[in-house]
Amino acid sequence: MQRFPLGGLDLNLLKVLYALAVKGNMTQAGDYIGLSQPAMSHALKRLRAITGDRLFLRNARGLTMTRHCADIFPGVKRIIEETEAVMRSHQAFDPVQSPRTFRIGMNDYFSVVLMPRLLERIRRSAPNCVIEVQHMPRTITGPLQGNRTLMQDYLDDGTIDVAVMTLDSIPARFQSMPLFTERRVCIISADNPVVQSDFTFEKLLELGHVKVTSSPSRRGWIDEYLDTLGRKRRVVALVPHFSAAVAIVGRSDLVAIMPESVARLFEKSHNLILLDPPFLEQKQSTSMIWLAENQSSPPNRWLRDEIAACF
Repeated sequence: MQRFPLGGLDLNLLKVLYALAVKGNMTQAGDYIGLSQPAMSHALKRLRAITGDRLFLRNARGLTMTRHCADIFPGVKRIIEETEAVMRSHQAFDPVQSPRTFRIGMNDYFSVVLMPRLLERIRRSAPNCVIEVQHMPRTITGPLQGNRTLMQDYLDDGTIDVAVMTLDSIPARFQSMPLFTERRVCIISADNPVVQSDFTFEKLLELGHVKVTSSPSRRGWIDEYLDTLGRKRRVVALVPHFSAAVAIVGRSDLVAIMPESVARLFEKSHNLILLDPPFLEQKQSTSMIWLAENQSSPPNRWLRDEIAACF
């Protein structure tokens, strides 16, 4: 199919056609878009030459559209309105009216903690908006990417609007905000004999461990801590999701270590016992991250405010 020579088309002519159709009067249409009557007349001549149609006919009430003009006007109207929406997208954001889809990058832990709270707020304040979660493990995208993480890629290319995760060091093109801090707990089945006695450091190491990680080769904080003591744990299963670890532990004599908020959600349904870790443990901090260039974007700022209000 032969393409229309777009480079030779003055897209301002669409504004002229739109104004004439809406106002039905040459002078009023010119005032509407800031053009003089001679300029409007000249633009209409150009439109007629391009379309091969008169487009507007004069009658006692002013200008009326020809059949061809009436056929193409809905398309012109859509282009004008969509262009206006694009140009105003960073000037205003009305959550009540917006049908926007917001995308948040996070793993299953943060989804479980954040999404129920966030949706309660969004459904009240922005009933037409949609929240989409993009699963975002903490992995390196490739050996040649200079330690770029999936989070960085997703924010840079617009796959997500914000990320919610444990914060590592980030380049200056990103901004961040702390959301909450919580402790980690050990979970075991209530049927595990170890619950009959004190839960000591040695007993923890005697148990088989379910390790939750998105990258099996990555050593987590627990293993790094044990390295400083010259000790190791016995990992018998590695899974990418906390929900999987909960299901495994609930039906075995294994142990897993996870954020308390997740463990509490499954404590009763999976017959779990939550125990304090028998060692000095660092609390887990969670942050929200976004592109610095979106700092003043009304939609992005609104989303960040809604997320922050959940904690």
